[in-house]
Amino acid sequence: MSSIIEKYYNDNNVAPALVKQKIERLGQNPDIEKEFEYWIENKQYKPDSMEIEGYTAQKLSQLSKYLIGEGAFMLLIELRESPDKAHKKIARGFKVK
Repeated sequence: MSSIIEKYYNDNNVAPALVKQKIERLGQNPDIEKEFEYWIENKQYKPDSMEIEGYTAQKLSQLSKYLIGEGAFMLLIELRESPDKAHKKIARGFKVK
C-alpha cells in the first residue's frame, strides 16, 4: 500500500471504503501507481509517461477537467483492463449528470 496515495486520498476527504477500493486497483497496476505518486509529489506528469491504448495520463487530463490527476490515472487502469469500455467513455465525453 502506498502511503503517499493513501495520504492524498485522506487529505482530499475520500470515503474510507472508496480509498480502499482505489488503492487496491492501483496496487494491481504498480506502474500506474508509481506515476500517480510522482504526480502527487511533483504536481506534474512524468515527462516519460507510459502510454496505454494511445493515451498517457497527461493526454487524458487534457480531455476533461474531471480527468486532471487522479481521474486520468484511474482511466489509464480502465484502458488497460477494459479498453473497449474506456474508449466508449472517452468517445462520449465526460458530461456531468
